Amino acid sequence: MNDVMLWVEKYRPKTISECVLTDDLKKTFQTFVDEGHIPNLLLSGGPGVGKTTVAKAMLNELGATYMMINGSEESGIDVLRNKIKNFASTVSMDGNRKFVILDEADYLNPQSTQPALRGFIEEFHKNCGFILTCNFKNRIIDPLHSRCSVVEFRIPSSEKLNLLVNSLLVYKTFLKQNKYNLNQRQSLVLLKNTSLIGEEF
Repeated sequence: MNDVMLWVEKYRPKTISECVLTDDLKKTFQTFVDEGHIPNLLLSGGPGVGKTTVAKAMLNELGATYMMINGSEESGIDVLRNKIKNFASTVSMDGNRKFVILDEADYLNPQSTQPALRGFIEEFHKNCGFILTCNFKNRIIDPLHSRCSVVEFRIPSSEKLNLLVNSLLVYKTFLKQNKYNLNQRQSLVLLKNTSLIGEEF
């Protein structure tokens, strides 16, 4: 399992241009990068649509210092008091804005942790930005909604096929570059689906 996770991180897209996204989403995030300013964000959408990947890619492109916290594993108020406050209250080595990525923020306690987070967003706004990801935005309290730009990862039906093909091409390129063993039935099925655009495997 650890090897699988390492591969996921090793080959995770490092830039927005490498991410498989709808045109509108890619344009939105690329604008943030090009302008060198990422606002506080609430990224909403189902699991596996690229919310965390996008957050990391933007910060990597800017060379920003950031800390990652998984809200499903560390959802208590002590996380904010210890980890987040200590990180957000200090200046980065290069003097630029720091960021906290709160993955699966909808798991944070809405009675204690989320209201406290609202306070930290206000207190450290000059020094630290926050990017929250969630599967269910209705589980995020309104005061956090109002302090973040909400971006929903929606895929119009008209773009689903194009995204599928792009994903398969990325997968195919990855396997070829790494000379991965293609004897696995699922890999061959996925790669042969690139014939949707007339390519031969």
